[in-house]
Amino acid sequence: MKDPAIVEFVIRLSDLRKAMKHLSVNRGEFRQSDYADLIVSPCIAVFRAVGTEIEVPINDIRTGGVRIPLRLFRDLVSVAPTFKKRELKIHFEEGKAQIEKWIRSHPDICIGIFPDQKFDLPADATALDTLAMASLLSPEQIVDQGLRERVETAQRYTSEAISNALVALREFRISRNQIQQLLDIQVREMAAQLKLAMVRPQ
Repeated sequence: MKDPAIVEFVIRLSDLRKAMKHLSVNRGEFRQSDYADLIVSPCIAVFRAVGTEIEVPINDIRTGGVRIPLRLFRDLVSVAPTFKKRELKIHFEEGKAQIEKWIRSHPDICIGIFPDQKFDLPADATALDTLAMASLLSPEQIVDQGLRERVETAQRYTSEAISNALVALREFRISRNQIQQLLDIQVREMAAQLKLAMVRPQ
């Protein structure tokens, strides 16, 4: 029987709190729906969410990548001080997160996730930024990058904005299609800017 995919490491409580604080900045309405991606390598763990990342030292046991809903990661961090330890053992496997003896199961905890860092957005990205980025990605890439909820929210917001504009401009006989065409131009222009920034040397 094949061993389950596991990511496991030991981290200082202070570093765990620092990572959570860093990932929480400017999250706004996506505080509950964004994901945290953890990339664990020997001695270092990268904690990443849309628009931000931080590296902290760890003692690795099993390296790899993990994706966990940010709200669940927040729960994990909040329970950490109850163990009265400076260093804590954290264990992930498919569908499960564990810190010391505390365990949380959830189907959206996934092992083996390594998002492409060139496709990133600010944590407080606008609907225009989000739609422009989405236009550069396939549906699968949108999911892989943890952007599905943000893209769907931007699409809903855009549809509502077009409807509101249509009502406001009704006496000028402006059609929904004309408004959509203007928006599409803006999305294409922003996408071109994002694409240029991706290929520009860092």
